[in-house]
Amino acid sequence: MRGNPDARQGAIALHGFYFLYYGLQGVSIPFLPLWFASRGLDPAMIGVIVATSFLPKILSTPVVAHVADQTGRAHALIASALAASLVLFICYPFMHGAGWLLGITLLLNAVFPAVLPLMDRMAIASGRAQGNSYTVMRACGSLGFAVVTLAGGYLIKTFDADWVMWLSILLIIACLACVRLLPRAGRPGSGEELGRRASGETPGRPTSGEMPGQPGSGDMPGRPGRLPMLEVVCNWPLLMCIGAASLVQASNGFLYSYSTLYWTASGLSTAVISMLWVVGVISEVLFFFVAPKILARIGAQWLILASAVMTAIRWAGLSATTDPAQMAALQVLQCFTLAGNNAAIIWYITRHVPAACKTSAIALYALLSGGVFMFASIQLGGALYGSYAPAGFMTMAACAACAIPLVLYAEKQRLKPNT
Repeated sequence: MRGNPDARQGAIALHGFYFLYYGLQGVSIPFLPLWFASRGLDPAMIGVIVATSFLPKILSTPVVAHVADQTGRAHALIASALAASLVLFICYPFMHGAGWLLGITLLLNAVFPAVLPLMDRMAIASGRAQGNSYTVMRACGSLGFAVVTLAGGYLIKTFDADWVMWLSILLIIACLACVRLLPRAGRPGSGEELGRRASGETPGRPTSGEMPGQPGSGDMPGRPGRLPMLEVVCNWPLLMCIGAASLVQASNGFLYSYSTLYWTASGLSTAVISMLWVVGVISEVLFFFVAPKILARIGAQWLILASAVMTAIRWAGLSATTDPAQMAALQVLQCFTLAGNNAAIIWYITRHVPAACKTSAIALYALLSGGVFMFASIQLGGALYGSYAPAGFMTMAACAACAIPLVLYAEKQRLKPNT
C-alpha cells in the first residue's frame, strides 16, 4: 500500500484538505464578526448571529452523516456542501440588512460544518488503509487555522474587511479542487476493512491501550437493519464518552466569543492577545504528534478524562489572572482542550464503532460539541460577561469538569458484565 501512487496522492490531498478547511475557519471565526461590523451591524446583533450560527448543524450534520453511512458517497456529499458554501459566500457582499445576513449565515452553517464528520470519517478509514495517522492530518488543520488567521489579519489590517470574503471564497475553491483527489477509503466496509486486515486487526478487536469488548461494553455489534444514529445513542458507554468530549470542546465558547473583549478591557494589547492564541495553537499541534503514543498506552477514555481536568484548570486559571506570562502558561493546556480531547474521541470511535455507524458517531460529537453545547456555552458566557467578566471562564471550567463523571460512568458501564 505504501508503494501505491494513488494512495500517496490521496494521503497528500487529505492533509492539504485539512489545512484548507481549517484555514477557512481561521479567517471566518475571528474575522467574520468584523466584516459584519463593517456592514453596519451593532455588537448586539453580531452576537445574535454568532450564537445562532451554531444551531443549524444540529439538523444538517446527522442527516448528512446518515446518508454517508448508508450510501458511502462521501465525496459527492463533501463537494455538494462546499459548492453550496461557495454560493453563499458569494452572496454575502450583495446582502444588506441584519435579517438577510442572519439568513445567509444560518444557511452557511447548515452546509459547511457537515463536511467535518465526512472528512474525519475518511481520515480514520484512510489512516488504517494507508498507514497515515489521523492526528497528523488534524495537526495540518491546526496549522492551517494559524497560518490563515495570521495572513487574514495582515490583509484585513492593510486593506479592508472585505478580505474576509475574498480569502473565504479562494479557500473554498481550493477545497473543491482537492475533493477529486481524496482517497476512496471513506466507503463503509471497503477500504477500511482492508486496512484493518493489513494492520492485523479484526472488526471488534481493540488495539493496544483498549480493553477487549465485553457484553455491555463500548464495542458496538452493528445491526445493519437499524438507523446508524440510533445505534450510537443506544450505546451508553459510547454516548457518555461523546458527551464528555463534547463538553470539553464546548467549554471553548467563552474563549471564542468574549475573551478578546475581556482581555482588551483588562489592558492587554492585540499583539499580546495574538501571542496567547499562537501559544495555544503551537501546543495543540505538537500534542497531535504525540497523541497516538499516549492513546496506545492509557486508552482514549482516560485521555478524555485528563483533558477535562486540565481544561478545567486552564479556565479556572484564566478567570483569576490577566498577567501575560501566567496566561501563556495556562494557554499551553490547550493541547488537552483541543488536541488531546479531539484525538481521544476519534480514537475511541475508531475502535468501538462499526464501519456502518462511524460517520454518525462523529456527527453526534460534532453537533453536540459545536452545536447544542457550544450554543449554550456562548449564551451562558454572554449572560455572565456583562455582570462579572471572569465568571465566563469560571463557568467554562465547570462545563469541562462536568465531563469527568460522564467518563467514569462510561468506563463503569463498559466493564460491567451483562447480567
